[in-house]
Amino acid sequence: MKEKLDAIFKAFESYIKGQDYFDIVYSKKYGYVRLVVDSEEMELLDTPEKMLDYLCYDVISEVVYSADNPKKEHDGFELTEYEETESRRRLTAILEKMEGEDGARYLSSIDGYLERYQRSSALDDDE
Repeated sequence: MKEKLDAIFKAFESYIKGQDYFDIVYSKKYGYVRLVVDSEEMELLDTPEKMLDYLCYDVISEVVYSADNPKKEHDGFELTEYEETESRRRLTAILEKMEGEDGARYLSSIDGYLERYQRSSALDDDE
């Protein structure tokens, strides 16, 4: 399990280092932990799926709320063509760094991450 988590962390490492919103650190006692800056939010990333879910969600959110997004106001939870294309481009560039069977499987899951993002955003809007 740790090898898979290490591979994901390594693929996303430069993305994580460039963030000022969150960080992911490794603890010998607990494993990988996601910390949100200016918050008490902390999440144990104990499975590859959980780590990928958080990181892919973060990448997509970054695109949606980016100053480069032509649609500055987001009036719904459906991703625009730009948001979907740019999110797919960024995630592909990161996941292509991973070798082997896992990397190929994660790459083929990008559509699922985009769909889950939209579903989770729809749930957030309903709350």
